[in-house]
Amino acid sequence: MMEEIKIQKEVQIQAPIKLIKDTILDTANYPNFLDSFRKSYVHEFEEDYSDVLFHAKVLMFPIQFRIHTQIEGDSVIRFHQVSGYFEKLEGTWTLEDKGKLTLLKFDANFKMPPRAISTLSKACKEHFFPELIEFFQNEIHKRIKASA
Repeated sequence: MMEEIKIQKEVQIQAPIKLIKDTILDTANYPNFLDSFRKSYVHEFEEDYSDVLFHAKVLMFPIQFRIHTQIEGDSVIRFHQVSGYFEKLEGTWTLEDKGKLTLLKFDANFKMPPRAISTLSKACKEHFFPELIEFFQNEIHKRIKASA
């Protein structure tokens, strides 16, 4: 049986909380700035909620998963898988105002399906999920430059 894996990463970004929040909530456009995300199909989208099916590639393996993403309060965005590849996938993005900087924390728990191959599990644990925060950071910087 596969164990549940916890990923925790944080980064300080010189950007307003609203821009960071808007980027995280821009789920329909993830394939445009998250390298491993290939397609997205929006089932439902509102200002503070989305239901999106993602097609991604980890190593050379195609996976898909449907995620609900929702704002909770001023500084937390929660997501969880409602269907798809992972046996379990849930987590939060937490934003903390630090004056000119915003601390962005990514916490995720996932569990691979029982028959997942070990190289795919390792890639999800060491690259796919931990690298998300870096892709978001790059996209936020691009959006800042585009608005200048």
